[in-house]
Amino acid sequence: MSLDDLRLKSIASEVFGRRGFVVKEAVFTSFKEMNFRWTLRGNIVTLKVSDYLNDAPDEVLEEFLKGALTYIAGGRHVFGKRYMEYMTSDGFILRKRPVYYKRSRRLLRSDIGDHRNLFDAVQRLVERGLLNESDIQNTLFTWTSDPTFTRLGYCSQMFRIVVISRVFDSPSIPEELFDYVVYHECMHLRQGYRPFNHRPHDAEFRRNMALYPGGDELEERLRDIPKLYRK
Repeated sequence: MSLDDLRLKSIASEVFGRRGFVVKEAVFTSFKEMNFRWTLRGNIVTLKVSDYLNDAPDEVLEEFLKGALTYIAGGRHVFGKRYMEYMTSDGFILRKRPVYYKRSRRLLRSDIGDHRNLFDAVQRLVERGLLNESDIQNTLFTWTSDPTFTRLGYCSQMFRIVVISRVFDSPSIPEELFDYVVYHECMHLRQGYRPFNHRPHDAEFRRNMALYPGGDELEERLRDIPKLYRK
């Protein structure tokens, strides 16, 4: 067991011990996403925590574990101010984002495609007043390495990475559909980091999407992407 794991177990034992649990094991694990897993047998708990936190200060780890405990208990999980400030700091993002990037598969790792540049879409959205500079600050944009039709885009809110399917790097796909998908993912950036949020398309997100002119029609047209796509 590493020194980092020993530190994690010590803090976890204190946090979980207040609720009557005994921590049998607590280790940092190389999950791609920020995650934790647990097993619970009686009052004996085993924890695996994302190694993105392996060098976090003790108080940040403590607040994370308190939030994790509320999640395990099935209640409304709340993570403390120090934890949230640490996880959304430029220092954390710049230090850990390369690790996430390395663990991510099938990425071109570039915003420049054969026919289109992702930042051209971003700039158009800014010029139309649909995006603010704060929405895209400290953000990486990349294409997927190959065209994907089942997942047209996704966003890592924590690491501020927007990934767009290479299918939109085709002149046969209308530019307005391309811009709309980029906008969709940038609205997840606007939401910000939300620990273990399983409802990303909430009411606030839908309100932001409603600001896009003709969004409902464009949403319907996305279904035609496989028919429209030409290399």
